Amino acid sequence: MKKFALLTVFMSLCFLVQAQTADQILAKYYENIGGTKAWKNLKSMKMSGTSSMQGMEFPITIYSKRPNLEKLEVEVQGMQIIQAFDGTTAWSVNPFQGSTEPTKADEEMTAESAKKKFEDELIDYAAKGHTIEHLGTEEIDGTMTNKLKLTKSSGDEVIYFFDQEHHIPIVIRTFAGAGPMKGQAVDTYFSDYQPVGDVVLPMAIEQKVNGATFMSGIMDDIELNVEMDDQLFKFPGDLAVDESMDKTATKETVKEMKEETKEEMKVAKEEQKGMKDESKEALENSKEEGKETKSEMKASKKSKKTKKKKSKA
Repeated sequence: MKKFALLTVFMSLCFLVQAQTADQILAKYYENIGGTKAWKNLKSMKMSGTSSMQGMEFPITIYSKRPNLEKLEVEVQGMQIIQAFDGTTAWSVNPFQGSTEPTKADEEMTAESAKKKFEDELIDYAAKGHTIEHLGTEEIDGTMTNKLKLTKSSGDEVIYFFDQEHHIPIVIRTFAGAGPMKGQAVDTYFSDYQPVGDVVLPMAIEQKVNGATFMSGIMDDIELNVEMDDQLFKFPGDLAVDESMDKTATKETVKEMKEETKEEMKVAKEEQKGMKDESKEALENSKEEGKETKSEMKASKKSKKTKKKKSKA
């Protein structure tokens, strides 16, 4: 019984040490990337560069905005590939799949897109309902790393490999939740960290599955807190509906304005009529007063003549 109690205490202490170590690693990480305050001040980001896939290179632009809006644009052989999420709908345009029309993703892919957040999930991880665990150390391409596992409130797991010297992630391992690679581990390699504004970001990215590279990218320019209208991410079909609704609303507004104008003109006419009636009545009253004044003057003259006659007598 005592052994069991001691084992329980030992395991609890181990867990506590691991949790503290994980938080210590994250504290250094936050410090080296510019601090959590600087990251929380970010509202949007635009990244432009060159991507490589299957021996081809092409320009790429990524727009992202709080809380989870994202749009990827790739130019390939004069045609544009788009992948986007507008906060509700995941959609894409891919001419190489036989259509240049925007297409909505299925429910599974949409749910997966909704999970991606603009803000780093490690920032305030506990407040978001996530947990962090230190899994020890591991060597990645000759670099010793601290291995941390983030378990999100949704149950999804993400493995981070932090460079022990610079305390920044050089690999992040995620697990595809939808599509043809569902369930497979995807390792994203980060390098060439550089200061951009008040934060530090990787300028080089490479993605591997089972050790084989399927995509890489070099960012030439990163802009922070760029003005972005939500319409930039909107599914074009929904955008057309919104514009139609705006036109309908405009027509209704014009109609209401016309009705209000008619009513105002009607009231104005009635007021003018009332003023005319008042003027006419005032004029008639003035004439009556004039008649009364003349009668009074005539009576006054007659009274004076009578007095003169009496005086002579």
